[in-house]
Amino acid sequence: MASAAEIAKALGALGQSDPESTVTGFLDTGYAPLNYALSGRWDGGFPVARMVEIAGPSAAGKTAIATRAMIAAQKAGGFAGLSDHERAYSMPLGERIGLSTKPGTFVYKKPRTFEDSLTACVETATLIRDKKLISPSAPICWVFDSLASMVPQSALLDMKTGKDKAMGDRNMNDNTALARATSAHFPAFALYLEELGVCGIFLNQIRMKIGVVYGDPRKTPGGEAPLYYDTVKLMLGAAAKITKGKGENAEILGMEISATTAKNKVVRPFQKASWRFMFQPDGTGKFDIERSLIEFLEGEKLLKTARPGYVEFEGKSWHKEQLARHIEKAGELSKLHDLLPKNYEPEEVDAAELTGETEADNALLLSDAA
Repeated sequence: MASAAEIAKALGALGQSDPESTVTGFLDTGYAPLNYALSGRWDGGFPVARMVEIAGPSAAGKTAIATRAMIAAQKAGGFAGLSDHERAYSMPLGERIGLSTKPGTFVYKKPRTFEDSLTACVETATLIRDKKLISPSAPICWVFDSLASMVPQSALLDMKTGKDKAMGDRNMNDNTALARATSAHFPAFALYLEELGVCGIFLNQIRMKIGVVYGDPRKTPGGEAPLYYDTVKLMLGAAAKITKGKGENAEILGMEISATTAKNKVVRPFQKASWRFMFQPDGTGKFDIERSLIEFLEGEKLLKTARPGYVEFEGKSWHKEQLARHIEKAGELSKLHDLLPKNYEPEEVDAAELTGETEADNALLLSDAA
């Protein structure tokens, strides 16, 4: 029998292993506890060169989180793109929180089909990399809003005639078309994301399985392929409403959002983070990072509770909302980051907790529908 050295010599180049597929960079979400749940690092976030899915109910802030990932890519010298299948993204609102929509840093697309959307992402990223328009280490972030609203070419219809002139008869009642499309195209698309250094973020909606008594009744459109090719799947839930006043006269100011990493191939899955998502007078939503981080630090006993609603910070007693707005106005979020522990073990979610959480989500969705 040949020795290992003899086998290696005989194999030559065939015996040399390919480089390991490792995550080389992350896109900051802006909220350190969420970064940690996603990547095991306060300064981490969504993995570059991987496929990511963010699923949740309406008004949970999915688009706001994805926009922050695009901002992070731009700050790192990279490029951002968005495929708006819901035809609802507001670039002025993205600019308000720091997104550059200047040509050369961002591209906005309204693809007709699922296939057109993936092609636009791959062709744009390929051109950027081939022409070396950005540093090889600079990330590209492409957001797809949303997977549930993407129309496969096989389901595209001419609404006037019931036919697509190029493709022939189509059946709009085919509810498996999107699942077949993701199954057919995601294997190759995941390869392109890795080779081109793209973080592909698919926003998705939530549906409820009928008759589920045990386990998680939530499901997401697109079939099973996204779950297999996602490196991270982040499931959002509306844990509670933030209100002003009581009873029927209570005004809903925002939502307490809980997030669970339902899948994670970077660090261990089923970790949890929570934050406040506040509704604004103009109808938009705000990811309230400052107040959320204060609540997190207080919960971890890294900020001392002075009295109900107040914490001690830099030798002074502050109402939590006043402190949050002071830090936001002064641009001093780093002072809160300095309080984050070096060794931290985030809350882990078990199956029983997931079931309870989704029952609350279900009730919220039903009340919204009503």
